[in-house]
Amino acid sequence: MAATARREVFQPDPLLDLADQLQCTTIPRRYALTFLEMLQMRVERILCAIVRNDAKDAMDAVLSLKVNAHMVGARSMEETCNGLEQNILDGDMSVAARNARSLPGNIGTLKTAMHDFLSRVLTDGPTAEN
Repeated sequence: MAATARREVFQPDPLLDLADQLQCTTIPRRYALTFLEMLQMRVERILCAIVRNDAKDAMDAVLSLKVNAHMVGARSMEETCNGLEQNILDGDMSVAARNARSLPGNIGTLKTAMHDFLSRVLTDGPTAEN
């Protein structure tokens, strides 16, 4: 995957900052792995809520994914969630449904980028490698 495309999907600065603040890689690594484990379920929750036209549940699911995506550096997920949040606030669930279709397609690319980063940089150990 090209470096530019990878940065659009995943930017590791939030995880590196957390590792630096905590002086360890274990917690940021676990957080990132938990994010990835839950990602499919979170995306499915968003899609289901939008299909049901449940703006409240959709907003809750979008905000949850948006915040967590921001914390791990999942840029494309965060940006998509920003757009979905606005669609829902505007009361335009049909546009939200159309825009939400991009979420599942980003999962594989994001997982590849994050796993590559975790295996190279945020390895289990006492300090982050820079």
